[in-house]
Amino acid sequence: MRASRVCLWALLWVLLWAFAPALQAPKIEKIEKRISPHLVLFQEISPDPPLAIQGVRITPARAVSFRSTLGNDVVATEGTLRGRELTSRMAWRHRAIAAINADFFDGGDPLGLCIVNGELVSEPFPGRPGVGWTATGQVVMGDPILDADVTRPDGARLAITGLNRTAKAEGDMVLFTPFFGTTAQAAGRGVAVVLEALPRPVRVGATVQAVVREVNEGSSAPISATGGALIGTGAAAEFLRALQPGERVTIRVDLQGDGAAQWRTVQEAVAGGPWLIRNGKILTPNEQGGGFNLQTFVERRHPRTAVGRTAQGEVIWVTVDGRQPQSQGATLSELAQIMARYGAVDAINLDGGGSTTLVVRNMLVNSPSDGTERPVSNAWLVYDDAQRPSLPRYTNYRIEPPQATLKVGEQTRFRLMRGEQAVSTWEAVWGAGSLGFIDQWGRFRALRPGRGVISVYVDGQWLHAPVEVIEEQPSQNGNASRS
Repeated sequence: MRASRVCLWALLWVLLWAFAPALQAPKIEKIEKRISPHLVLFQEISPDPPLAIQGVRITPARAVSFRSTLGNDVVATEGTLRGRELTSRMAWRHRAIAAINADFFDGGDPLGLCIVNGELVSEPFPGRPGVGWTATGQVVMGDPILDADVTRPDGARLAITGLNRTAKAEGDMVLFTPFFGTTAQAAGRGVAVVLEALPRPVRVGATVQAVVREVNEGSSAPISATGGALIGTGAAAEFLRALQPGERVTIRVDLQGDGAAQWRTVQEAVAGGPWLIRNGKILTPNEQGGGFNLQTFVERRHPRTAVGRTAQGEVIWVTVDGRQPQSQGATLSELAQIMARYGAVDAINLDGGGSTTLVVRNMLVNSPSDGTERPVSNAWLVYDDAQRPSLPRYTNYRIEPPQATLKVGEQTRFRLMRGEQAVSTWEAVWGAGSLGFIDQWGRFRALRPGRGVISVYVDGQWLHAPVEVIEEQPSQNGNASRS
């Protein structure tokens, strides 16, 4: 009997030891909500380490389409925003069901490949990948390079080095279209050629002719609605100086390398970098490329935005909140692991940090690290025409509590009610704006002082509850008081 008891205790200890990691593992909460026939919103919240992941899984279908859009629909504008716009506003203006921020940017200029409505707006950044959508519904991912040139009437030809960006480097030759704005620009003095009768759109693989209207010394040129401009510096300035008003120039715009033929069929595209996963392989930091700082950008935890595709052709959007109590952010290697866990066989990083934004049903569903949504240069929008507009079935919805006042760090739970009955969490999408973080269960955590609203989308309508967040008042001994 004694021997059997010893064996039983030994077995219990072995079982406890074997299952101890599982018993001690923090509970990871996951929730998914179908927001349209082909789109699913998902959220994953982990307490240790603190991490909040939000994303959208998009199933390809004839009814599904994507759109690339510029802030205010141009690269450069007057004023402080300089062509940037909130992702939520771009989604609202273009009536998208969901949107994420896209490329890194300089002012309003996307730093990588950008195609809008079939027109090449911005050239690829060397070594940095992009994602595109074709008119036949195919998703294209790759890192092609610009292959473009301008030919004078005498047959002389010179490479075009950029599109719709300020000419900066010595020897730059930049082509400007109305997508840039009203005035082409160079950082220094060069030769500016005003073009008229420029055929649009300037597609990848296109060869077009335009008429020279003016040839001027300087650093700027007007862009008409039916024309464009060329600005050259250094040797490119000498090339343009030989042109005469009334002559025709031939402009060829193309991409080469890494599936160049596919990019000729792309209607919409955005870019980022670096690669996270390629052809099923998770890339190491040394394999990712793109010219990013290994220590500060790659290996430190930051808010992140990523896009990927699965072996079944689904498109995955992911945002990871960071620099906040509820979410510490991710390194690029951790982001790659997250994308792989959601099934991505190809994935690229997009602009992150304070730019990280996911909008669903015109609501911000992640928590931007700046404390407010940051204006960005471009965004990636998605539509699902399988969901037909319809009138709300009910109108007697309300949020409980109808308003709330919290201290920074406090939490409360909001519930959606219809009459006296609680509405299932699966039917509603929650958003919190800039005051804090709300998960898709309706639990709100106050992060920043101020006044705002908690929003919820249900049954084709939006409801809002006023929220005030106040600072924690320090106690007399200098320590913060407990809430």
